[in-house]
Amino acid sequence: MNLLHRISAGLVLGAALLSHASAQNFPQRPIQLIVPVSAGGGTDVMARAVGQKVGELLGQPVVVENKTGAGGNIGVEFVAKAKADGYTLLFSPSTIATNVAVYRKLPYDLLKDFQTVALVGQTDVALVVHPSVKAANVKEFVELARSKGGALNYGSAGTGSSQHLTAEYFNQIAGTTSNHIPYKGQSQAMNDLVGGQLDYMFSPLQNALPFIKQGRIRVLAVAAKQRHRDLPQTPTLIESGYPGAEVSNWFALYAPSATPPAVVKSLHAAYTQVLKQPEMKARLEGMGFDIVYASPDEATDFMRSELVRWTRVATTAGIKAE
Repeated sequence: MNLLHRISAGLVLGAALLSHASAQNFPQRPIQLIVPVSAGGGTDVMARAVGQKVGELLGQPVVVENKTGAGGNIGVEFVAKAKADGYTLLFSPSTIATNVAVYRKLPYDLLKDFQTVALVGQTDVALVVHPSVKAANVKEFVELARSKGGALNYGSAGTGSSQHLTAEYFNQIAGTTSNHIPYKGQSQAMNDLVGGQLDYMFSPLQNALPFIKQGRIRVLAVAAKQRHRDLPQTPTLIESGYPGAEVSNWFALYAPSATPPAVVKSLHAAYTQVLKQPEMKARLEGMGFDIVYASPDEATDFMRSELVRWTRVATTAGIKAE
């Protein structure tokens, strides 16, 4: 029996040493980066731009693959079930948190199945209206919404999307109601806002900014801690009298939860180093993104807080997705 115990202990120790050695030599082959949204959008562009430089730094390519469907859940599930060795990662927008809030059933447990490697960036969200809406500021907008008794129409990228939840979040804190029009994507909703079929939207600023500059829509506020560098005259919702109304579209990198700590540390260090490069910072800011620096633990705590907030909003508003 003692011999068997020694053999068993030796096997366990050997496996641990092998795993540690493998982590120390990471990576030894290309890294697959799953993006659960369509190619060409903001999430995909950021994933590819940063991933390319991370690959150069690590000496192995970061290969982006778009796995779409079910509101992003197909791609997320794929990574949740992947081997936890650091070679299959997930790059997701904040819908990874809002999906937990609105879907009845998910084929994964976000907090149990994933390790947050890094927050990578975020983009501000803006309250924008069609020029025909007779409100020059947030106060007038809220008064108009109340006087209309829920008749103002707003669009979103779909039921349960971050835009949908953000609009309902503002309704809850402002004491207003409005009519939700879901679309199959952000661009379709924005087209109808520009065309006058919608009254307003809470839009990622990077999507809205070109139309704001053209005068085709009007911005009333940004849902951020401070004013945006491209809109210095536009107040925040906090300045407009709504403390706590801070919302952003954020982007984060995840690995399966059992990924060795040394691998997670290596990936986090590589992403942080790339994000601190002046040319990368300038490139991302030029596309409307702000870089975020946070440790894996800080990123996980942030994600937990987002889960709590959006679950509360979805429950109060009765928002459910299938």
